[in-house]
Amino acid sequence: MSKKNKKKAAERGTYALCMTAGLILGIGLGAILNNLLITTVLGVVAGAGAAYFFSHQKKTDRH
Repeated sequence: MSKKNKKKAAERGTYALCMTAGLILGIGLGAILNNLLITTVLGVVAGAGAAYFFSHQKKTDRH
């Protein structure tokens, strides 16, 4: 497996993890706020945003 393929696989894993966490958080908040659909969708969108942020950070030089 090349470095490029490993990086893409890791990025997909990050998206899956963050979106799943957002889904679970959205379902939990939906039960509290009595609006399951909206909070679930917002949780998944927030998870996708967090995954994008984590995946596209600039690399810094550490010398």
